[in-house]
Amino acid sequence: MTAPQAGSTTREATGVRIPAPRHSWDPPGAAPPLTPRRRRRVRELLGTLLVLSLVPLVALVGINLHLVDRLDRIDGAFDGLGDRPAAAPGETVLMVGTRPGGRADVGWLDGVQSVESVMLVEVDPDGVRVDVGSMPVLDGIATSAQSGRPSEAVAAVESWSGRRVDHLIALDWRTFAQLAADNGVPATYRYGSARGAQHDYLRDVLEGTLHAELRKQPLDLYRALSTVAGGAAVDDEWSLLEMDRFVLHLRDLRSADITFSRAMPR
Repeated sequence: MTAPQAGSTTREATGVRIPAPRHSWDPPGAAPPLTPRRRRRVRELLGTLLVLSLVPLVALVGINLHLVDRLDRIDGAFDGLGDRPAAAPGETVLMVGTRPGGRADVGWLDGVQSVESVMLVEVDPDGVRVDVGSMPVLDGIATSAQSGRPSEAVAAVESWSGRRVDHLIALDWRTFAQLAADNGVPATYRYGSARGAQHDYLRDVLEGTLHAELRKQPLDLYRALSTVAGGAAVDDEWSLLEMDRFVLHLRDLRSADITFSRAMPR
């Protein structure tokens, strides 16, 4: 009589099949099937892991929508423009800095605001270098910026500079003062200052805001973005997805990589 094979069974006289005893050299047997209770626990665990993985995503989307909701929109920034300069690599943003009050109101913005500065912000394709070129607030540019149509400001700047404007931002100059206060930057500014004084002020504020640890401090990053969003208006063609990509594109930007200059006509 030969010994039973591993994993085989023996049959007693009663006819009941009895599993043969297992040995250390036997191959592992099949795992016992999950009981309904164990299956329920597995489902609960997987459900918990799924919820936990979605919480950061939901929070991020909520914060994103909250920040965008704070932005004002500029309608018709590029309406009716023709014979425009060719598009250049990277992004070119026309930033119209405003101050409260004044006798020459910017008609396409809410409230009474006048033009404090007109700047072309040119972002390199790699996103780690930015040039801020201040334009002289000439009668033509200032008049166009204060007209009832934002597209006239875009047309005047493109005609003078020979550069195609990809997006338009209007930014309340008080936003820089708030950024300075939030980051403990001892910088002051007087409305109507020359371009050199504007550059020095912006350089000090951005140096205190775009520090190397900003990405590691999400609350500080959120506060900075919220401050900017609360004082800005952007063209209505700038979609949420494009703005997100733009911000991500600048994630490695530091104040030392921002140069200030005088924009030159073509």
